Amino acid sequence: MNQTLAYMHKRLIVYAAIFTSGFVPTALFIVTRDYAAAAVCGVFSVAAAVALYQQARRVYWIKLIYESSLLTVPTAIISGPEGAQISSEIVIAAFGLMLGDKPYPWGCGNGVRLCALRIDARTIHLDFGEDGAKRQVVFLHGMADAAQIAQFAEKLRFETGVTAEISYGKE
Repeated sequence: MNQTLAYMHKRLIVYAAIFTSGFVPTALFIVTRDYAAAAVCGVFSVAAAVALYQQARRVYWIKLIYESSLLTVPTAIISGPEGAQISSEIVIAAFGLMLGDKPYPWGCGNGVRLCALRIDARTIHLDFGEDGAKRQVVFLHGMADAAQIAQFAEKLRFETGVTAEISYGKE
C-alpha cells in the first residue's frame, strides 16, 4: 500500500511542479505583452492542470480504498476484454477495488460498478466494470471459516447492494 500511494503522491508533486513551471511564465508573458508566448505557455499550463487534477483524484481514491479495505490479497487473475492478466496486489474495499496501482471506485459517475460476487470455500469471483467493458477477478481469499466469509459478503452487500452467491462446499 505505502509504495503505491507514495509513488502516486510523488507523481502528484511532479504534476504540480510542471503546472507551476508553465503558469508562472504565462503570467510573466502576459505582463510583458508577449501574447504568442503566453498562449503557448498557457496551453502547457492547462494540460498540466488537467494531469494534476486527474492525479489528485487518483490519489484520493487510492487513499480511500486502502483506508476502507475489507480484504487484501497479494495476487489475482483478472480477465477482461483485453485478455487475462495477473495483478500484483488486489484490495477490495467498501468504496472500490484496487488492482495493482489502478483504483476502480464503485459507482461514482465513472460507470464502474460491482456487478456480481461469488464466494466459495477457497476463491472469490468478482465481476465489475462498465456495461461495455466488464472484468472478472478471481483470487484465493484465505478466509478460514464460513463466518468470516459471511461477514465479508455482508459488508460488501451493505455498501454496494450486491448480494454474494456463497457456496461453502464447492472448490
